[in-house]
Amino acid sequence: MSTNGIIRWASVLNSTPRRHHWAIQSTKSTSFRFYATHERASHGGRLAPRVEYQATNGSTWIVSDGSVSAEKEGVALAKALSLPWDIKRVQWRKGLQWLPIPFKKLIMDYYHVASRKQTTKLPWFLEGDSLSAPFPSYVIGSGAKALPGLLHVSRMSGKASYSAHIHFPALPFIHFDQVFLQRHEIAVQLAALGLMKDQKNYFRLNSTLNAITTKSLRQAKRALQDSGFLPSSFLASSSEPSAIVTVLIGGPNEDCSHNTDRMVNRLNRLLEAQNARVLISYSQRTASNTKAALIDLKKSLRNPNRLLIYDPMPRSEVRASVAPTISNADVYEGMLALADKIVVTADSVAMTNEALSTGKPVYILGGEMARGKLKVFHRYLADNRYTRAFRPGRVMITPINGISSSEPMNDRADPLSYPGDHPPWNCSLAFQGPVESKKIADRLKILRDCRIAGRRAPPEVADATS
Repeated sequence: MSTNGIIRWASVLNSTPRRHHWAIQSTKSTSFRFYATHERASHGGRLAPRVEYQATNGSTWIVSDGSVSAEKEGVALAKALSLPWDIKRVQWRKGLQWLPIPFKKLIMDYYHVASRKQTTKLPWFLEGDSLSAPFPSYVIGSGAKALPGLLHVSRMSGKASYSAHIHFPALPFIHFDQVFLQRHEIAVQLAALGLMKDQKNYFRLNSTLNAITTKSLRQAKRALQDSGFLPSSFLASSSEPSAIVTVLIGGPNEDCSHNTDRMVNRLNRLLEAQNARVLISYSQRTASNTKAALIDLKKSLRNPNRLLIYDPMPRSEVRASVAPTISNADVYEGMLALADKIVVTADSVAMTNEALSTGKPVYILGGEMARGKLKVFHRYLADNRYTRAFRPGRVMITPINGISSSEPMNDRADPLSYPGDHPPWNCSLAFQGPVESKKIADRLKILRDCRIAGRRAPPEVADATS
């Protein structure tokens, strides 16, 4: 095209009114009217100015929807950053939670285009704690329900708060500074994106972030023994020769169902046939029918003192009987510390990784009910000898003795799993949660410093699989 032709086209475009397209203006469709309003706000001079880069106060915010497992991971990473941290519980307003995430993202985008004023109030589509300035240096979100609060802080700070999201966010990773994925999330959810799977700003986690150490287990065990909650049969002074087995029960979700009858049957064999002492801990998601079935199981036992059930929910009778000086976290870790062996329902990735962090034998209850990413997760653990399927024998095979430091984990017959010999346990994930958190925190610090200084990140830090 000649220079004269370019000049003519430029004059035509300049003479066109700066309004939205006539087809949008004439339509009666709600969706088109929505975008027409957006277009008028943009071209009519009412577009809100871009938020300037805000000064941060050298702290860390953990954006959570109140989920215990999500907050644990966020707190572990925040502690590894060695900065003051605070938990902000924020979620979508009731009535909007059923919307797909892309529609929620569209609502957020329209809000931030129409109004970017710094205010102490939350946007109309959010409810929970305030997310007003001064903003933190790092903002951490864990789980899909933490997305709105995380994105809101990142935008209102002018991208000054370095955003990190734990687990698959169901949005393009470009909306976050860094995303942390576990192996099964990469193999299933990220791979399902096809050509879009080549996201650049994610790291692979080898374990759920947690703060379980030998010291924390020892302190939690002492606190639980001193609380008066445990029956005498579970105390160190007891003459009971049988092992203590801790059972962590979650709840059904989209990737794993629960067969309550099968669960109760296997736990009954553990108590009666294998003569074990059992500690059971519920989670926030444990179904009421499961709780009722386990209460009936305790009533039917010949010795009910061999079974102790703990319900962490605030209104439960069990929680009311525990001394207020001991927290749910101490009871949970105390049960892990007391256990010789640990059983976890297949629905929970976090509880499985926390059990593996203790270095004790871990069994999966209901692994055959897992689907999708959970099936890939448990298959990887079983193939690499981290876990075994929970199949207690109907008759006593061998005593369930605790594994001591002088007794190696050999391939003898296991009374809590399939009949026959088993390969040795793989305990390489023991106490890896704090190590993983420290490694991720060091990466975040380097990447944030590189962004502030305008430098390219070192290859060994930018590599997602290192």
